[in-house]
Amino acid sequence: MVAGSRKATLHDVAKCAHVSVASVSNYLNDYPYMRPSTRERIQKAIDELGYVTNQQARNLRSGRTGLISLSLPDLNQIYFAELAEETIKQAREYGYRVIIESTGNDRQREIESARAMASNMTDGLILSPTQLRTEDIPELEGDYPLVVLGERLFGAPAPHVVMANETAARAATEHLLKAGCRTIAVVGGTLDDSVPSSRSMRTKGYVNALADHGQSVRGELVREIGEWTSAEGAKAVRDMYAQGIRPDGIFALNDLLAMGVISQLREMRVRVPESVRVVGFDDIDEAKYTIPSLTTVDPGRAKIAKLAIESILDQLNNRARAPRSRIDVGFQLKYRASSPQV
Repeated sequence: MVAGSRKATLHDVAKCAHVSVASVSNYLNDYPYMRPSTRERIQKAIDELGYVTNQQARNLRSGRTGLISLSLPDLNQIYFAELAEETIKQAREYGYRVIIESTGNDRQREIESARAMASNMTDGLILSPTQLRTEDIPELEGDYPLVVLGERLFGAPAPHVVMANETAARAATEHLLKAGCRTIAVVGGTLDDSVPSSRSMRTKGYVNALADHGQSVRGELVREIGEWTSAEGAKAVRDMYAQGIRPDGIFALNDLLAMGVISQLREMRVRVPESVRVVGFDDIDEAKYTIPSLTTVDPGRAKIAKLAIESILDQLNNRARAPRSRIDVGFQLKYRASSPQV
């Protein structure tokens, strides 16, 4: 710190490092052509003086805000809340902040998220739509950095980070089959694949896994529900047992559903995994602490956040929207007590 507790300035750093003010400015703006010894002297001077950059002023000069918009369907869903945290964490690594909007699964709000980018309030948009339609794609045209997440809208004019819904669901179902399950219910599923969604894609993975093992789909085992909540998972189990359906394996299409399934089975004194194996999807933090702990699909949430942030920043640095592309993210099946590995 300089004498008198005055905040150090760019000139103070330059004087301490025995370089020009222009050299300090170049260093702060990551000028590539600078000798390592010069960089070291400048950084040492910054550390000694406690110099703090005026990020707001730098943003004004560069035309950037230092902010990225993240538009998610529903922050009441734990998966999206945890995705938001991962995105904030990744953005922070690059000195960026994230403004989060919950669209409430509302088509008009999703459109407004894209339209708001015209005001240049943030430097880029990461959008996870659930209600946009093919005819809405023109709403996403523009020169601002954009990344699309999710399964609802394919063909957007931007990079699209895609979760392995179908492949992961197939692997989860195959795990139950290999464990000896022959009456496998899917909670949250749908046989209507007319509209792309995580619900339809995960059900398709389940159907394909059964077909691979010579099993046909039994409609009564595909339990369609409303919201993907623990209450709905518990209700699905109650309804199945009331109808005389006794599954030996249950694949719940998200972890909240799976937690409701396990809770209801325990209440009915049905042992998990001895009588019924249960597998979820999302690997939310609470999955490790259910009783028994939940076997589930880790869809690569941290990787999704990292790829999305890196794509936004690459577009900013290139001063152009990246072309349409598909970026697939891998998955991992996390084996825990509700359905141990076989």
